[in-house]
Amino acid sequence: MNLPAAIRQQVVERANQQCEYCGIPQEQTIAPHEVDHIRSLKHGGRSETENLCLACFYCNSFKGSDIATIDPSTDELVRLFSPRLDRRDEHFRWEMTELVGRTPVRRGTVTLLQINLPERREHRRLLARFGAFPFSPRPSL
Repeated sequence: MNLPAAIRQQVVERANQQCEYCGIPQEQTIAPHEVDHIRSLKHGGRSETENLCLACFYCNSFKGSDIATIDPSTDELVRLFSPRLDRRDEHFRWEMTELVGRTPVRRGTVTLLQINLPERREHRRLLARFGAFPFSPRPSL
């Protein structure tokens, strides 16, 4: 995506260089974090800072242009977690290296973004071994 460098930098700084979905810091990944449209362009979203967030390669790839998913507990259609509208601490909690959704929105998001894939949990386990997990929360906005 061709965004002005100033907008990209604003998104990165606001996120404290952490994925706004799973929380992994840029420095703990191989692939660079990407600027994601929370509401995709094809669904009427715009390339404005309030519709942009920082996402790791995994979260951004699994999310794609989706704006909704199915809550695995209720089988109901739910919107995805929005880093601009929702507070992460109200929607999820960490249980060891597993991210557990507290709400239908977060359960659906965790499932769609495949945040608890075995290889992603193993990555977090290794980070914990070196004191880099759990991730420090980003500053409140």
